[in-house]
Amino acid sequence: MNPGARSATFRVEGASSRIEELLGEIFASFAELPSGVEVVVTEEDAGAVRSLLLEAGLAFSETLEEPRDYVAEAAALQRPVAVGRFLLDPHDDAAGAGAPEKRRRLHVPARRAFGTGSHESTRLALRLLLAEPLRGKTVLDVGCGAGPLALCAAEEGARVVAFDIDPDAPVATRENALANGVILTGTYAGPFEALSRKARFDVAVANMIQEEVAPLLPALRGVLGERGRLVCAGQLLAREEEWRALVSGHGFALTRLAAEGEWLGSTWEAA
Repeated sequence: MNPGARSATFRVEGASSRIEELLGEIFASFAELPSGVEVVVTEEDAGAVRSLLLEAGLAFSETLEEPRDYVAEAAALQRPVAVGRFLLDPHDDAAGAGAPEKRRRLHVPARRAFGTGSHESTRLALRLLLAEPLRGKTVLDVGCGAGPLALCAAEEGARVVAFDIDPDAPVATRENALANGVILTGTYAGPFEALSRKARFDVAVANMIQEEVAPLLPALRGVLGERGRLVCAGQLLAREEEWRALVSGHGFALTRLAAEGEWLGSTWEAA
């Protein structure tokens, strides 16, 4: 959907198994509800959806969202962030400008709705990642977004593979690497399972909420070599005990904890 475009939301009672087939080629997103299904389409497609639902005799409610430019909103929240020897700067008008002395400026623009490094959990992940000796190591960036973690790890001398299930994210990471003169070993769009079964890494970093990273813990343990390190951020500090028990149960030993705001960051060693 284009920035500024409006969306229409239909809440259809029952018949959730029929909705996708009924709407045919109309581009829509679907969410299961206790009493039916929620369908979100562009304003341009709302009339066609309404007609199809009425013809099918389905009961529904309809709302039209006010236009919002989510990318612009995200960009407005971004600000330069200094972590370690790096300055992560999302501002296009500062491209090519000198960074403060002793800091490596990485231009990570907010052109897409991915983290540029200004979010608390991203800063946590980067702080913990930079605490590891990365030169000459292999690093896996899980859920790379716009690539701030991958770029910094590569600048520290690591060989970095970055991936994300969002197909736009590795493209953004690759573009940002090229723009900053950073060399990444590889980027790809797809699930964890797309990695070679023989792939092994010294460090894996995942800036993801607990519900996203929890199913990946067995696979992460499998790709980390002996004494490999797992750096995580994006979990809620209020759920620290639950998180520690979860990761420990998958063969990791806790080595470092950090927090910022409501967010928890942690480093683990493959036991």
